[in-house]
Amino acid sequence: MSNRKNIILLLICLMIGVLTSCKSEAGTEETALSFKEDTVFTVNGEEVSIGEWNLYAQPAKAGIDRLYGKEIWDYKMDSEGKLFGDSLKESIRDRIATVKLIASKAEELGVELTEDDKSEIALSADAYLDELDSNLKDKYGITKEIVQRVYSDNLLATKVYEHLTLNVSTETEETEVRHMVLQYMMYSKSYETREGDTVFRTDEEVEKKRNELESIKKRVTDNPKLTLKDVETEDLPASELIADLEELNNRLPENEAGVVFWLRAYEMSPLIETDEALILFQCIKINDEESTNAARVKVVEEREQQVFGTAYAEWKNEIEIETNTDVWKALD
Repeated sequence: MSNRKNIILLLICLMIGVLTSCKSEAGTEETALSFKEDTVFTVNGEEVSIGEWNLYAQPAKAGIDRLYGKEIWDYKMDSEGKLFGDSLKESIRDRIATVKLIASKAEELGVELTEDDKSEIALSADAYLDELDSNLKDKYGITKEIVQRVYSDNLLATKVYEHLTLNVSTETEETEVRHMVLQYMMYSKSYETREGDTVFRTDEEVEKKRNELESIKKRVTDNPKLTLKDVETEDLPASELIADLEELNNRLPENEAGVVFWLRAYEMSPLIETDEALILFQCIKINDEESTNAARVKVVEEREQQVFGTAYAEWKNEIEIETNTDVWKALD
């Protein structure tokens, strides 16, 4: 699958913890006879085999083994003694169920796999199986048919997501996304001693630094080639910050944040005074493209997730999972 499709699928999976609320019924002795021997569970009657389960589970387990070691599986998650391994199994089951539920909506939405999609899936399945050790294929019950089914489900789920979010606006306001590069000097009106005591500076000390900062502002304003970094001192070092309007609002009073946000390149802010500090800003770059583009992508993705989440919130009430308890307990 393309990188875009992988990103969308990741977004879907990240939403599972928030959106999945499945009606799950473990198979009893009476109902267990209705399961095929290698069925782990069913999703609205659709069977998930051990091979299909392992296509999802083994990469997740291998990654966790690398990060935390095998001892993590017996870690108790809560006061009732639930093991991490059991929690992960439930999470994987929820992921599979979510993908299948979303994929199942494709037909009613008029979404389908193209011939090119099917060809790509077949090639990807062949490539996956060529790289997979033959012993692992037998051990985990993985066949070409199962690999293609998993790829198809995931691609259909991705296409359903794309269909639902097709008309989401990609237009953003400057105040939503623009990040600027700033330099600033800040003089705190208090400091902390080694013993942890807070000492407030005198009015005379604050006034002295206020005058110094005003002098620095005039010097930089009068010489457009200078930045605050060029004129920093030991007492008044200059720092750099990449910030959007939201971050400035978190740092400054709202009216001051707006003034700083609309500075032009190399323009100086007024000397800003809060109860805690004196702060002087200089705009170095109006727009940091990398940060702004990342913010724009995030805004659009949040809109997409909201639209998709609304649809999924209705779908999730339809889902029924029945677990084959014998096979479930035997899963390692």
